[in-house]
Amino acid sequence: MNARSAFLGLVMASAIGLAACSSGSDGAGGWPTTKVALAPVEREQAPRVFHGVGELEAARQVELASETAGRVVRIAFTSGQQVKQGELLVQLNDAPEQAERLRLRAQLRNAETVLTRTRRLMADKVATQEQLDHAQAARDMAQGELRGIEAVIAQKAIRAPFAGTIGIRHVHEGQYLNAGDAIASLVDGGTLNVNFALEEQAVPHVRPGQPVEIRVDAWPERRFEAQVSAVDPLIGASRTLRVQAGLPNVDGMLQAGMFANVRVLREQPTPVLAVPETAVTYTAYGQTVFVAEAGEPQGMTVRRVAVKTGERWDGRVEIVSGLKEGDRVVVSGQLKLSDGMTVEPVARDALHGDAASPQAKTALEQAT
Repeated sequence: MNARSAFLGLVMASAIGLAACSSGSDGAGGWPTTKVALAPVEREQAPRVFHGVGELEAARQVELASETAGRVVRIAFTSGQQVKQGELLVQLNDAPEQAERLRLRAQLRNAETVLTRTRRLMADKVATQEQLDHAQAARDMAQGELRGIEAVIAQKAIRAPFAGTIGIRHVHEGQYLNAGDAIASLVDGGTLNVNFALEEQAVPHVRPGQPVEIRVDAWPERRFEAQVSAVDPLIGASRTLRVQAGLPNVDGMLQAGMFANVRVLREQPTPVLAVPETAVTYTAYGQTVFVAEAGEPQGMTVRRVAVKTGERWDGRVEIVSGLKEGDRVVVSGQLKLSDGMTVEPVARDALHGDAASPQAKTALEQAT
């Protein structure tokens, strides 16, 4: 009798439990309703862009080096200094050349005197044309030798080729420099160029004057505006188009050598179907979204749909195929869903990103 009472009690408890489950289930098949955020598939004007990577360089930058060998007798700059065009930076020992210049100046004066005298004698028919030619050649050779030694003297006075900021120096007083040895870098950072490469398909769509958006790792939240200044007429060996854009550096935030992410804006936007990026789920089987559909008697249900996506911009993604305008897709809570589940949508204004109201954000948090 006790065993039979216990068995009946177990059956009654099971029945009560099943009834409780049924009363707490709003969806088909006994599944509880899941709160999700929905967004419509909308037709938008998508800003078409080409993406590339490149490097910043100054419009004028150079690695200063010596044109001739010599011992450093004077360093007239400090690292990081602003210098003017033509300002003396490094002086090499030019004492032997200075002495040679004095000798050649005297030689030139003597040759000019001989030439003047020969011309007078030629006028008096005392000197011959051959003597005049020899005097003329001697003057010209003396003049050439003097200009040659003056050029060497100028090479030993290393000056700034343009105004800018000089980098860290690599030389010291008393050091012997060979021709081509590096002294320091000189950069005029007022205007920068960004050199980058785009895919070959961009050839018909890129031309000088086109707007370019630049981002650098040092300032990840800031966008810098540039313009295409030149397009290489030759496609590179990697089948890419090489492009250069001019970038004003008014505030001095950018530096030559920085890595740059580049977006080249096409001239005409294109109307496309788009949804928030959070609507798309990426799996090993492809890209999918959950589409919400109204049904009876269980209410709104979801269906998994395979889609093909295109470009992305500002938190939106282009839908190339799989959806139609007006479809409503789940943008939050997909991990809890499967085909045929019943869902309860939250307020639609929770779907518009940063512009959402506090109530919308609360609803979105509840849905996730």
